[in-house]
Amino acid sequence: MRRLLVTIPLLLVGCVTATGAQEQRYQATGTVLESRDHGPELCLGWVADSFPPLCGGVPIANWRWGRVEGEQVAGGTTWGTYRLVGTYDGARFSVVRAEVPPPTSRPSAAERFKDTPRPACPEPAGGWEVPDPSRRSERPLAPVTRAARGQPDFAGLWLSYLGPIGDNVAADPGEFVLNVAFTGDLVRHRAQLRPRWGGRLCVARQQRSYRELLGIQRQLQGATGKELGLRVLGTSIDEYANAVDLQVVVFQERPRAALEARYGAGAVQATAALTPVA
Repeated sequence: MRRLLVTIPLLLVGCVTATGAQEQRYQATGTVLESRDHGPELCLGWVADSFPPLCGGVPIANWRWGRVEGEQVAGGTTWGTYRLVGTYDGARFSVVRAEVPPPTSRPSAAERFKDTPRPACPEPAGGWEVPDPSRRSERPLAPVTRAARGQPDFAGLWLSYLGPIGDNVAADPGEFVLNVAFTGDLVRHRAQLRPRWGGRLCVARQQRSYRELLGIQRQLQGATGKELGLRVLGTSIDEYANAVDLQVVVFQERPRAALEARYGAGAVQATAALTPVA
């Protein structure tokens, strides 16, 4: 099937304001979906893995299926994946250009490894200590995790793999460092965890406790997000970064500065589904 770059002439209407200023254009690559329940929408935040799929998103004011290729139809639903450029008025997206994006290949194990979290501690001079190789697998990991998360000053927990691992982690768990972070006494926490865990261990300090991050997350999902005029798509806690991940439709400088002033630098990592076109 040919990949067609489609520009819809009528979409250009309204891209210039009454004062003659050019409206900000945004871009996004995602699913466009129309069902019996609603008109065309740009799926943002989530797409249910069903057939036909379901999603939530932003209505598209001027979408025409006859002007694009690559759509699928089933059960009264029409959908397809496109790269869109257009304008957003806070409620609806208006398309200026739509195209079928090129196919993407699945990253290799080595490529995936580049993005894995690094150990929070430098490697010891003699290498990572493995006091008890029989207690460094998934089974003893669960009680260690419970013990760490039960501490009031617990901040985060993650695994840092020392090399690429295959697709079957259960069969080949790989070699990893267990990182556990706290805001308080690291010597005490290490003394408590080491008898429970026989593998490589890093006990590190982070600025914000997990409880504090949970509080920030709840505020962003509620009053704070509304106060800043943000359309929140979702939130999550990044224990490695010691921050709350915030997904919004668009993100501008005013709410960015307000979030930093309220919670401190690095506490909130915001990403926008619609990114400005320079």
